[in-house]
Amino acid sequence: MYVCVGGFVRVCGFVCVWVDLRTWVDLCVCGWILSTRRGTVEQKKIFLVDCRAFLELKRSDVFSNLKTPGSVAFLALVLIEKNFNSRVATNVTSTMNGNNKVDEYVTLFNSVSKGNMDSKYYNSVKKSTNKLNSFKSYLPDPPTKKGRIINVTHQVPCEITLRNNVLQDQPMWELTPRRGHGAMYGGVQSLETDWETIYIGWTGQMYRPSSPEFSSNTTVTNIQTTPIISLDEKEKQSLIYELQNLNCIPLFLDSDSVFGHYDGYCKTMLWPLFHYIIWDNATDGRLERQQWESFSSVNQLYADAVIENYQEGDVVWVHDYHLLLVPAMVRAKLPRARIGLFVHSPFPSSEIFRCLPKRQQVLKGMLGANLVGFQTYAYARHFISTCTRVLGYESTPEGVDRGDGHFCHVGTFPIGIDTESVDAKFRDPDVIMKVKAITDMYPGKKILVGRDKLDLVKGVLQKLAAFEKFLADYPEWRNKVVLIQLTDGSTHTMEREVTEIIARINGVYGCIEGAAVYHYHHPVQVDEYYALLSAAHAALVTSGRDGMNTTSLEYVMCQQERHGQLILSELMGAAGSMSSALMVNPWDYAGLAKTINDALLMSEEEKLYRHKQLLKHVKSHTASFWARSFVKMLMESVELSEKSSHTPLLRTEWLTQCYRSSTKRLLCFDYEGTLTPLRKMYGLTVPSKSTMDTLEQLCRDPRNEVWIISGRDESTLDYLLGSIVGLGLSAEHGSFMKYPNTKKWINTTEHLDMSWKHDVVEIFTYYSERTAGSFIEHKRSSVTWDYRLADPQYGLFQAKECQNHLEQAILSKMPVDVVVGKKNLEVRPTSVNKGQIVKRLLASNQDLDFVMCCGDDKTDEDMFKAIKKFDVDEQWTFSVKIGTENKKTLALWHLPTTQDLIHSLNAVVTSNV
Repeated sequence: MYVCVGGFVRVCGFVCVWVDLRTWVDLCVCGWILSTRRGTVEQKKIFLVDCRAFLELKRSDVFSNLKTPGSVAFLALVLIEKNFNSRVATNVTSTMNGNNKVDEYVTLFNSVSKGNMDSKYYNSVKKSTNKLNSFKSYLPDPPTKKGRIINVTHQVPCEITLRNNVLQDQPMWELTPRRGHGAMYGGVQSLETDWETIYIGWTGQMYRPSSPEFSSNTTVTNIQTTPIISLDEKEKQSLIYELQNLNCIPLFLDSDSVFGHYDGYCKTMLWPLFHYIIWDNATDGRLERQQWESFSSVNQLYADAVIENYQEGDVVWVHDYHLLLVPAMVRAKLPRARIGLFVHSPFPSSEIFRCLPKRQQVLKGMLGANLVGFQTYAYARHFISTCTRVLGYESTPEGVDRGDGHFCHVGTFPIGIDTESVDAKFRDPDVIMKVKAITDMYPGKKILVGRDKLDLVKGVLQKLAAFEKFLADYPEWRNKVVLIQLTDGSTHTMEREVTEIIARINGVYGCIEGAAVYHYHHPVQVDEYYALLSAAHAALVTSGRDGMNTTSLEYVMCQQERHGQLILSELMGAAGSMSSALMVNPWDYAGLAKTINDALLMSEEEKLYRHKQLLKHVKSHTASFWARSFVKMLMESVELSEKSSHTPLLRTEWLTQCYRSSTKRLLCFDYEGTLTPLRKMYGLTVPSKSTMDTLEQLCRDPRNEVWIISGRDESTLDYLLGSIVGLGLSAEHGSFMKYPNTKKWINTTEHLDMSWKHDVVEIFTYYSERTAGSFIEHKRSSVTWDYRLADPQYGLFQAKECQNHLEQAILSKMPVDVVVGKKNLEVRPTSVNKGQIVKRLLASNQDLDFVMCCGDDKTDEDMFKAIKKFDVDEQWTFSVKIGTENKKTLALWHLPTTQDLIHSLNAVVTSNV
C-alpha cells in the first residue's frame, strides 16, 4: 500500500525510498496493482484516501506534473471499473474535475473508456503500466485459495454490447454488470477472497450500436442499440478472450434453443408451476415435447461445458430452475464431483408439482446434486415430500436417499444483499439530494412505495385494489397519501389492466393538487431508486408468490433514519425470515387496507423496535453469508458422504479364479431383488431366460450345491423355479425346505407355537383399515403387512407406529421377531431366518472350499452373519450385497444391480467349461 509520508512510501508494510512516485503516472500503476484484487479492502481504502490527499496538495498544478493527462484518465478508469467503492471513486474524480482543464479531462476519459484513445495518450498509459513489474516485488503473496468454484448460471454476470471500433480491425466489447440477480452475483463474488471462481453461462441477448461509429463525446446511456442475431467466428473468439479476464466461459445459443429453453419450457411450463399457476389450456403434447427437448439439450450444453472445464476437487454450483437437469448430467460423467444446486424460485407442493408431465426427469436431475438449497424451509419440505411421493424414494428431514447409494442433502439458505454497498449508495450525496427533491414534490404527504415486475404473481393488481379500498375505508387519508409504483417488464394485457385501475383511482380520489397513484413503467436509475426507498413512509411488497424479494431488504437498509414500515406478503419467501414486518394476505384487500392505516399511525417507539429487528436480520444474513453458508454445508455434506463405509465392488476375475480352483461349493441366493429386480406392484416377478439358464448351468456341475432362500411361499417358488433340476429351495425365510432332486417340502417350524398369529393379524388389520393401499399377506409361518401401494410418507409413518405397537404388545410376550423389509413389516418366529438355513447347509457340508451368499435386504444379513462364523478361509467366501457400496452390511462385497450378478455368474460358468 502506498502512503505518501515525508518523502517516503509505505508499500504493503515495507518501506522504500520514494524515487519515482512523483507523478500521477506512478500512482495509477499503484491503483492498477491493487485493482487486480491482490490488495486487501483496508489497503484499497488507504489508497483512496492517499489519492484524495495527493489531489488536495497538488490541486493547483495537477496537470502540470504530468507529461500527458492520460494518467489521470487511467486512474479514474481504475477507480471506477476495478471494484473500488463507487462513492469514493466519484469523490476522487470530482476533485479532479475541480481544475481548469476539466473539459480536456472529460474528453480524455470518454476516449479511454470507449477504446478510441489517442496514440500519445495510449503510449503514456502503456509506459506507466510497464512499471508494474518493478512494484510487484513489494506486494504480498496472494492468499492460498481453498479451491475452485464453477458457478453455472443461466447467463454470465455481465451484459454485452459490441462496439464499433474505427481505429482497429478488431471487435471491441462493452461489458457492464447485468441488471437483476444482484444478490446472487454479489454473494458469489464475495467468495473470491477464499476461492477461485469461474462462471459458465449463456451470453444473454447481446447488442450492437445502431450508429456506424462512436464519437468522442458519445456516452453509454445515449447509444441506440439493436439485438445481435449471431456472431461470426472472429467476434466469438474475441468475446471469449474478453470474458476470460472476468473468469467467464460463455455459451453461444442459437435463437431456436433460446426460444425452446428459456421462452418455452422455462417460462411457459416451469415458472408458472413453481409459482402455483396451473396451465389452463390443454394441448396434444407436441409443443411441450419440443420445448422439453430444447430444455434438455440446452442443459446438456451447460453440463458439457462444466465437464470440459472441470478439474479434480472443483466445486460445481448450479443456480436456479433453468438448469435443473445439469446436476444429474454432470454426475453421470463425474460421479465423484461435488455438486450443489440452489433454487432461487419457490418450489410448490407435491400436489402442484405432480402436474408436470416430466416431473420424474426433473426431480432426478435435481437429485444428482450433493446439496439442494432453497430460500425457505417450506420450499425444502415441499421438495423432499415430492421426491417421496413422485419417485417413491425414502427421505429424512435432512434429505433424500436416491436408493443407489447417493444421498442428496436438502437445506434452507435465505439469500441476502450486499449491505455495505446499499449503505454506501443510500448515503451518497446525490441520493440525499434526490430524497429531499422527492419529499418537496409531495409536501405534507405520506409516501407509499412499491417496485414490482408486471407479471401474474407480483400482486400489482391486488396492491392497487387494496390501496383503493384503503382510500375508501379511511377517507381521512385522502389527499394525504400517495402511492408511487415502479414496474418493469410486462404483458400488454396486464399493463392495460394496471393503467385502467390507476386511472379509476386517480379519477375518484385524485384532485387538482395531485394524483393518488403515480406509476412509472420503466427502469429507474440506481440513485433514484434508493432515494425513493429512503423517502417512503412505508413499502408495499405484496407478491402472491416469490422466492426472496430483495426490495424488502433494500428498503430496510434505506430506512435507518425514518424507520418506515415494511408491509410484506405472508406468501413470499422473505416472510419466513422477516417476522417483524407487517404481514398481510395480498388477496385480503380489507386486511391490507387496514395494515396500511396501522403502518401510517404506528408510534415511533414501535417503528423503531420493528426496524431494529429487521435491520439486525438484514445485516447478519447478507449475500456473502448466504453464499458462504451454502458452500460450507455443501462441503460438509460431501465429507459426510465420503466418510460412509464403502463395500468394495466384487471383482469378477477373483471370483472366477477362486471358483475354478475349488472342488466343493455352496451357492445361496435370495430371489427378489437379487436374481430378479424388485417390482413396485405386488405380484410375481418371473425370472428372465438368462437367469434360468445360469441357474441351470450352475446346478449341472456336480461340485455345486445351489439354493434359493426366499421369503416367498412354497407354491410360488415351485411355480417359478421348480423346473430346474438339482436346485434346492427354501421358502418363507427358512420355514420350509426342499432339498435338491426331491419333491417333498420339509416344515422346519411344525413344532413351534403359532398362536401369536391371531394377535398380530388384529394389529395389522387395524393399520390396514387406516392406511389406504396397504394389505396383509398370510404365510404358514409368518404374517406380513405390505404398504408399497400406500402413500409413501403416510405409509412409512404408519409402519413406524405399527412397529412400535408390535414391539410393545407382542415381542415382550411371545418368541417372535419383527423384520423391517422394503415397504413391509413381517412377524415370524425368532428361530426362523435365512441364517438358520445357511447354518444347516454349512453343517451338512464340512468339506466346502467355496461359499457364496447373495442378497439385497435386511433379511439376508442373517446369511452373511452365518458364513462369517463358518470355518472357511475368508478369501474363499463371497458374501455379496446387491445394491450400492455405502449400504450398511455384513457382506464383504457388493454388486450394483441384479444384472451385474447374472453377468458375474455367467462369467464364472463360462470360464469353467
